[in-house]
Amino acid sequence: MALLASEFAMKDLGPLNYFLGIHVTRHKDGMFLSQRKYAEEIIDRAGMSSCKATSTSVDTKPRVSSTSGAPYDDPTHHRSLAGALQYLTFMRPDISYAVQQVCLHMHAPREVHMHALKRIIRYIQGTLDYGLHLYPSSVNDLLSYTDADWGGCPDTRRSTSGYCVFLGDNLISWSSKCQPTLYRSSAEAEYRGVAIVVSESCWIHNLLLELHCPIHKATMVYCDNVSTIYLSGNPVQH
Repeated sequence: MALLASEFAMKDLGPLNYFLGIHVTRHKDGMFLSQRKYAEEIIDRAGMSSCKATSTSVDTKPRVSSTSGAPYDDPTHHRSLAGALQYLTFMRPDISYAVQQVCLHMHAPREVHMHALKRIIRYIQGTLDYGLHLYPSSVNDLLSYTDADWGGCPDTRRSTSGYCVFLGDNLISWSSKCQPTLYRSSAEAEYRGVAIVVSESCWIHNLLLELHCPIHKATMVYCDNVSTIYLSGNPVQH
């Protein structure tokens, strides 16, 4: 702190409590990061303060396409809520996939897409106390998990990659994103997902090195596709 103060004009504001919509609660085992107040603002903006909560954020039925149903009469309202939900995923990895699917149709939202967005808000209504716990951990290794569907988008047949990265016992990075290229097999889609999370893990390695907290072990990456595992272990295919 003294070194930083010698280089930059700084003021100590005390322990972090609230910053950019994120509330920080400290306890004896670590800290809890929550966006409850911000989530309540989204619910109020949507006019759903008295809505009935749902237990899941996404419907298990087949995904709707960009041409399903009638166009939504207020696309600006849809885009505003979808953008707000994107910021909420900073502390809510449980809604990352559902929000990503809604954001695919921000350019031309339809009634069914707004229904999907409202389902996310109904889920948030029942899970306002959810957030991210960070604990001191004796383990300082990086551990990554990745998965991908194959041709899941009904319009483009592109796949969606999802991953999460743990530093010890703490979740520090996660993502759900549509892959840029169309692949002809599930192994290709899964291999691309592995490549994405490995890239993210390398970036975290370098960041921790700059913070003088180097990781001395290789990152373990878990994938549930046998073909991808064999492909990753064969340098001839790289």
